[in-house]
Amino acid sequence: MATQTKIRYKRPKMYTKQLEAVFTDKRYSCIEASTKSGKTVACLTWITEQAMFKGGTGKVFWWVAPSFSQSRIAFRRLKKWVPAHMISRVNESELTITLVNNSMIFFKSGSDPDLLYGEDVTSVVVDEASRCREEAWHAIRSTLTATNGTARLIGNVRGRKNWFYNLCRRAESGLKGFHYAKITAEDAIAGGVLKRSEINNAKEVLPIAVYQELYEAQPSDNNSNPFGEAAIRACVGAMSTD
Repeated sequence: MATQTKIRYKRPKMYTKQLEAVFTDKRYSCIEASTKSGKTVACLTWITEQAMFKGGTGKVFWWVAPSFSQSRIAFRRLKKWVPAHMISRVNESELTITLVNNSMIFFKSGSDPDLLYGEDVTSVVVDEASRCREEAWHAIRSTLTATNGTARLIGNVRGRKNWFYNLCRRAESGLKGFHYAKITAEDAIAGGVLKRSEINNAKEVLPIAVYQELYEAQPSDNNSNPFGEAAIRACVGAMSTD
């Protein structure tokens, strides 16, 4: 008779907005968030719990970022965070972590969407989604079809002219199966993740449009104008009738 192995696991402490954004019961969650607000930690926790509690031999879980170098950051963080007794194997060259229940977490690049087709994926995180190609999302969504898999899409706001911004607006409007969340620097300060002095410094140093996107999760009015449309309007006078 097969014996079951008991694993002790304690979820890392998170503030309320992190939990509500990522650990929703909706199939998909689109999360526009401030840089360094804890979205990556929350999603690393989520994908690990998915692999532990929905996993088993042959079950595949993905973390997809715009490039391998970005996925490698998440790979290193998860490898360091997950207790050794929960890990069966680590493959440094292929960026995979196999848990003791034989679930495999792959850390992949979305730079070539054609290489993302074919697998049956149980759960996936799309990291830096606003910087990923839309075709990568199309491929990722196809891998969730056979498994009825779940996804968490996270990223900074990066203007209005990208697929992630548009998908967030649809999720915000009540798209079936989707949850939408916004996490700002103010939320992260309240949650004890960021210091106000650091955010104040960023606001002083960065162009206002850049600051608003990275820390307030607000799209800039005009991507080619770092000061916003209000500054443009202030420089425009009435049309001459002469």
